[in-house]
Amino acid sequence: MKITHAIWEMRNLGVDAYEVEVEVNDTPETLKEKSHLFKSEYTVIKVPATMMDISFYLQSQGYLFIEALTSCYHTGQLPIISSLQKRMIDSISCLEMNSSGYEYMLSEIKGGMFQDDRISIDPNFTEEQSNKRYLGWVSDELDRKSHFYELTYKNNRAGFFILRNQEPGVCLASLGGIYPNYQKYGFGLSLNYYEIYEGIRQEVRKIETSFSSNNRGASSLHLSVGYILKEQYYVFIRHN
Repeated sequence: MKITHAIWEMRNLGVDAYEVEVEVNDTPETLKEKSHLFKSEYTVIKVPATMMDISFYLQSQGYLFIEALTSCYHTGQLPIISSLQKRMIDSISCLEMNSSGYEYMLSEIKGGMFQDDRISIDPNFTEEQSNKRYLGWVSDELDRKSHFYELTYKNNRAGFFILRNQEPGVCLASLGGIYPNYQKYGFGLSLNYYEIYEGIRQEVRKIETSFSSNNRGASSLHLSVGYILKEQYYVFIRHN
């Protein structure tokens, strides 16, 4: 198993936190033996979806299921789209974000644009903590020299996404979202499409990303533009 002291969550959420990723050879006994290594105020454990023995064990130990997390990848070829999808995509422009766009993005995040992640839906955390976590996230991406992009519709800012170079030929679509005023316009498809488009412009061979089961439309959107499912984890949390 991989045990990470998530020190960034003290900055973001104000709690001491550990994240644990269960691996294929782990067992409930392994978790029990090493539990002292990740005891904290807030513990997150990611379990491969096929390892039900560990999922049941964690629930017996007071861990709560919070989401299914799916990772996927795209091989860097523009998807074949319908004429209706093309009109939707063509109505959106995608530009590399400038300083004004960055400040606008921060203001939208502060206003609570993300509502379905595991922090937002957890009653042990506040909306302010959730927003602060995203602000910390984008600040870290800026420090990593990630590429920020904004989507515009009729000259109005409609959303954003971030691409980070993982390794030669591979980039990660680490974060993105549609701003609240446009969340009922169906622009999620355009966001996913332009992630791929910009990845191709950077000449990568693979674009990776992930999405939560709490975001109900994400699965169909990613599949519709050709993302290939890679792994799925059940995510459990416990507050001490």
